[in-house]
Amino acid sequence: MSDPAACQIGTAAATRRFAPLVLVLAALAAGVLADRCLAFPAGAWMSAGVVGWLGWLFFWLCGRTRISAWILLGAVACVGAARHHAHWNLYPADELGQAAGDAPRPVCLRAIALTSPRRVAAPPDSPLRTRPAGERSRLLVGVTHARHGLAWRPASGRAELYVDGHVLGVRAGDHLQVFALFNRPPGPLNPGEFDVAWQRRSDRQLVQLEGRFPDGLTTLARGTLWDWRRWLAIVRDPCHGLLWSCLGGRTHQPGGEDEAGLASALLLGAREHLDWERTEPFVTTGTVHLLAISGVHVGILAFGFWWVARLLAVRRHAAIGCVILFVTVYALLTDARPPVVRAAILVTAFCLARLSARRPSGFNSLAAAGVAIVAWNPTALFQAGAQFSFLAVAAIYLWGPHLTAPATLDPLDRLIERSRPWYLRWGRGVRQGVRSLILISVVVWLVTLPLTALRYHLLSPIALVLNPVLWIPVTVALFSGFLILVFGWLVPPLGQVCGGICRLSLTALEGLVDRADQIPGGHFWTPAPAGWWVLGAYVGLGLYAVFLRRRLPVRWCLAALALWLGLGAMTTVRQLPWPAAREDSVICTFLAVGHGACTVVELPQGQTLLYDAGAMGAPESTARTIAEFLWTRRITHLDAIVVTHADADHYNAIPELLKRFSVGAVYVSPVMFENRTPALAALHSAVAERGLPLGETYGGDRLRIRGSSRLSILHPPRRGVVGSDNANSLTLQIDHAGRRILLTGDLEPPGLDDLLACEPVDFDVVLAPHHGSPRSEPERFVAWCRPEWMIVSAAANEGAAASQTANASLPRRVLNTGRAGAVQVTIDGSGLRVRTWRGSPW
Repeated sequence: MSDPAACQIGTAAATRRFAPLVLVLAALAAGVLADRCLAFPAGAWMSAGVVGWLGWLFFWLCGRTRISAWILLGAVACVGAARHHAHWNLYPADELGQAAGDAPRPVCLRAIALTSPRRVAAPPDSPLRTRPAGERSRLLVGVTHARHGLAWRPASGRAELYVDGHVLGVRAGDHLQVFALFNRPPGPLNPGEFDVAWQRRSDRQLVQLEGRFPDGLTTLARGTLWDWRRWLAIVRDPCHGLLWSCLGGRTHQPGGEDEAGLASALLLGAREHLDWERTEPFVTTGTVHLLAISGVHVGILAFGFWWVARLLAVRRHAAIGCVILFVTVYALLTDARPPVVRAAILVTAFCLARLSARRPSGFNSLAAAGVAIVAWNPTALFQAGAQFSFLAVAAIYLWGPHLTAPATLDPLDRLIERSRPWYLRWGRGVRQGVRSLILISVVVWLVTLPLTALRYHLLSPIALVLNPVLWIPVTVALFSGFLILVFGWLVPPLGQVCGGICRLSLTALEGLVDRADQIPGGHFWTPAPAGWWVLGAYVGLGLYAVFLRRRLPVRWCLAALALWLGLGAMTTVRQLPWPAAREDSVICTFLAVGHGACTVVELPQGQTLLYDAGAMGAPESTARTIAEFLWTRRITHLDAIVVTHADADHYNAIPELLKRFSVGAVYVSPVMFENRTPALAALHSAVAERGLPLGETYGGDRLRIRGSSRLSILHPPRRGVVGSDNANSLTLQIDHAGRRILLTGDLEPPGLDDLLACEPVDFDVVLAPHHGSPRSEPERFVAWCRPEWMIVSAAANEGAAASQTANASLPRRVLNTGRAGAVQVTIDGSGLRVRTWRGSPW
């Protein structure tokens, strides 16, 4: 009979196999982190690396292998630091980004198309979107010359080019002449905001280009057939067209275009056709990894390719070689993103092991993939996709052997198993496979949980149930989509059949995700845990896996885990000062949302008020900016939201925010909903769906709060004023510790006349009415309130009228959020302090 202990010993021995590349990867990563923190010159790192290599050689020749090994790892760390320094800091003198500024400027360039244009679908129509957006095209270009006057000068640099409309007739490798606007990628203007400049710099892009018309691109010369990028485009473009044709995207079948876009994301990594409305349920249910090509996708496709090759009677060794070639080309077709490269290297290592009749080392192969990715792009170490990918696979390698049923080694047991009926063996295999899949999904979810909370502020327990179920339609969609790409061009009827199967499986996939997204308690939005806590969690997990797993009792490990989880939960809770301090602090933050408005007022005793929440453009983007800031302040509940008036750029982010935060009440003026527009109807519906009280407030009212602060409504009167929505903007006065703040919305005449008819009051800080435009009569307004500070909530190129008027009497005390970033005003017992996110980040 079989010996279970022997099986377990064999499994454990395989798990503990020595993996030297893990140490190399750790040294390389340590070097990258050292350069990110210390930023020494590249020459210093290279000199230290050369000294390390010489030291290794000396001690190795002396037979001191242990010391030489540690010195060698130190030299590898120095190489990693030098590589990161070169990637992050060293650019040619003619780099186009050196001439770019924050404001867009026109430029004429000659460039090479590094990718073919990809169509970015227009976002779905929404009454809350204040600035319509159409279809766009996106391509990556490499700059070769820039025009200066009438002369062409050599230039360099990579840039993402967005063009309004559909660019036709351009393919990777073509030489182009481009008329566009260029500027530096924007950095974060608010705490917690996504750093576009950092992301672009990680890809060595210091500039971004935007073309207004497709005619701004002129093809000067076609690319040569020797350009490997052109060959990839020649393969990729027909594959994309074949998917759309077989799934009905070009024949306008019901749902065909939607499913074709989803199939392109699953098979080719082209997510340009997936807007936020379709992606959001995948994000909230913890299944967004299904839309990004990962190791499982590559493994399924590699297995499908192997199956087709064997079906065509290709010999075993040749089939394995074809699989290696397939995953390599596939990684290039999908833009060689870190998760795909990692998966391609793992599949290649597995195939090479099969060719050499050796057992593959999982951790060594994973480390080899990590070394390759970090060597190519050191900043991948800080990217969420790479972190999730490697963490999930490491968890599978570490705990997978203990969660899957061990193979039967005893010959007698195998004989008994084969003697059973086929349906019993099949049923047992299915049960074991489902059990293993569920357990592995649970382990991966638990291991990635701290990183998910840190990166996405999200906990999705529904993913524990949903992920194992969704792999069925995903696998069917991948196999059928692969068959479309293989046979669709050769046997069109077979391609149509596979397209129907793929469309049905994708419909089932989206249907399951949408239903799971509606389940109460399926996901929770949360502030991110402290970075040190996440780092400590993974360091502790690594120490446990390498050293402590067999040395500490299980109860000690569980106790340490419970203690660390409790500490992490405490870091996500808003930290309130002691009672004496709570009574003496009001923090008012004016967020930078472009042409729009959002002011967060943090009151004593932990109360929070949101004054407007909207901007011109996409409401989802504005909502993310506001939510990220609130989470940095550990705010999960808004006691009140005040909507000043009926312009959508002051409230279009509220429906999205209601999905992420609990709210006590929403306050509007009595005339807010007199003229019901589609945007106002969407706002009213969102508030009603969550059962929130919708209160009316007007001049003379006071909002009830705890503590000594006062919130007074100055305008409009109960019946409103005759004029535009702006004239009826809710105007709020905040009094605390002898200081005053005035929030004005879009106030303009005749409503402004009513306010200015009151007795003049000196305010310490005011929000410029109507984004500082001339219609708000800034001369009269400044003369009435005599503010010490004026905040203009507008884009960087707006608010000039208010700035010029206020600067005449208030030098250096006018702040535009589009230029200065978020502005934080703090009032406490020591006085009033003003700081900006760009000037002095907090």
